[in-house]
Amino acid sequence: MHLFQSKSFTASQEADLRRIARPAEYCADFLTPSEFDQCRQLVMSVDSWPEHGQVSKYWGFGLDDAPGQDLSWLWEKIHTMFPQDKLDFFAVQEGINPWKIHADIRWYADRVPHQVFLLPMDVEPMSGTVSVDQWPKTHTIIFNQRNFLSCWDADKIDKGAQHGNDQSGWKRPIEDVQIEGLVDGYHVDHESWQKYFTHLPYNHLEGLTVDCINLWQPRAMMHWDNTALHCADDFLGHGIRTKRCFMVFTVLKQ
Repeated sequence: MHLFQSKSFTASQEADLRRIARPAEYCADFLTPSEFDQCRQLVMSVDSWPEHGQVSKYWGFGLDDAPGQDLSWLWEKIHTMFPQDKLDFFAVQEGINPWKIHADIRWYADRVPHQVFLLPMDVEPMSGTVSVDQWPKTHTIIFNQRNFLSCWDADKIDKGAQHGNDQSGWKRPIEDVQIEGLVDGYHVDHESWQKYFTHLPYNHLEGLTVDCINLWQPRAMMHWDNTALHCADDFLGHGIRTKRCFMVFTVLKQ
């Protein structure tokens, strides 16, 4: 189940999270055409979703599962970039509503989460169909601010809470005592809000600065730290019914 538990890491785990923090990166031609076709065929064939939430449909699996065995080459390709990591899990995701600002940080008692890799696989307009080379423009936005799960005040946070595929109770980042690196004022202008962020109120951008804005393109790959805040653009408002991606999550080797 796609859950994020409100628990704190050990001092050693948190130190590792801070040590490995790095900016997000984007690679326009990460996959070859045949590799892209193989991944896309898997993504487009999914018709039964273990999780069907308010924001997305979601299916996670590992190297030992049947689809994972066919994608060992993808893990090796990523592992070459991050030899200090091991695979946590693969995931396929289909959008329902745009994700608001959040971090993918997962609590583990015995692991340190590291990278999130997103490989765009499909962008479907509200009406009609388009070829892969004619996707409507849509983006994933990464911010400089972080959540290291380091601030756990019993009077402010429910340590036993579990947060999944539901955004209804999410706070503005500026109001979340966990978020680090916040700055005074607004550093995302109204023009950018109109272009990317109309699925959330402008005041949710208070205190945030943008690391990068990544365009969804066939064969591209983007990756960022689990601790980094990020969100989708308002794809529904831009005439896109859904978008689908393949994701890879890693943890540090112990």
